[in-house]
Amino acid sequence: MELEEAYKAGRPLPPERVAEAVGLLHSDWQAAGGKDKFKDVLAFSDHVAKTVSATSQDRGEVRAFWSWRSQPEGAPREVGHRFLAQACGESRGYQVLEDTPVGRRLESYELWDEDVQAALTDRYLLDEDTVSNAPYEIWDGASAEYAKEVTGQVAVFAAEIGADSILGKTEMPKILGPQGVGRDAVGFPIDFPHQAHLPAEMHDLLADPAVRCQLRREDYLPGGSTPETFVAKLAALDVPEHQKEALAAAVAQLSAVETYEELTGPAAENDQPEVTQPEVTAAEVTAPEVTQPEVTAPETKVPAPAGPAAEQPAAEQPKTTQPEVKAPVPKQPEVKQPTAANAFMPGVEMPKTITVPARRAASASTHGVINPTIEAAPKSTDVER
Repeated sequence: MELEEAYKAGRPLPPERVAEAVGLLHSDWQAAGGKDKFKDVLAFSDHVAKTVSATSQDRGEVRAFWSWRSQPEGAPREVGHRFLAQACGESRGYQVLEDTPVGRRLESYELWDEDVQAALTDRYLLDEDTVSNAPYEIWDGASAEYAKEVTGQVAVFAAEIGADSILGKTEMPKILGPQGVGRDAVGFPIDFPHQAHLPAEMHDLLADPAVRCQLRREDYLPGGSTPETFVAKLAALDVPEHQKEALAAAVAQLSAVETYEELTGPAAENDQPEVTQPEVTAAEVTAPEVTQPEVTAPETKVPAPAGPAAEQPAAEQPKTTQPEVKAPVPKQPEVKQPTAANAFMPGVEMPKTITVPARRAASASTHGVINPTIEAAPKSTDVER
């Protein structure tokens, strides 16, 4: 962020800086042959972009590429990805186009500044639109040469790659092309953004660097594409072996709908199978019935009367007493007593009392350190201090 603030501090350029930039461009043009060799200062600038070295001799092999801007996690505001790349260039030794000899040369001409463009238009009687479009074309040429020199790992500082950006149109095709290092050499220090119009399960597929480096933002822009157009481009991607199954699933899911809303709308959420818990009845959770033993009274036999029943006194029935039925009492688990401290030494009887000798007074050792006092062991079961 400090690099970006320093860059913006002097912009727009004050008049003296504008004059300095135009004067430098003019003197370099004249030194290279002027009109005899180059039509105008813009043609000369294009020559510089394609011939001056695009490699910093004091940097490493990793080349950084960038596009647009974003707000990194923890940052208070957005920051241009150019400045993130340059910060890593300084701290990690990455190659960055703007820090190479050709980049520094073109930067000194300030071709993006509107006041510089106005000065060039007036001084050399150039077409205004030509001057306005020239910086893009000139830097595009420098970027092509910079990308051609990739020989190792690539760090792409971009959340997404725009189809019409220099990164998407010029640099990535050279990196991924037959003369480039291929998809496996490409990494993204910036996280892939969440795509709200796509199902969440597609995120891991699209965020894979080997897939991500082939995608262009316009390929899945909700306002500019439909699932039908996106799925055709997605199916044509050259993905790693471990992503082929995920790609096939994404293609099938996208092919089954006509709009993105069908993928992420409420209807899509309701289509998920409902998981129901089995119903538990009251009978299934009642405690088991305790059956009391049946108690039968003892049978009492009455002797038959010897004569008429009217003459015999009424037989007195013996009184029976029902035994008291007691519910079984559940057996409580046996409480285990703590193991004595000497249980692991059979045949050895430990004394019940241990006398700890009085602590010695601290004394200085030969190293100038007070000798520590040995603390007594913690109290064990069946042993008193």
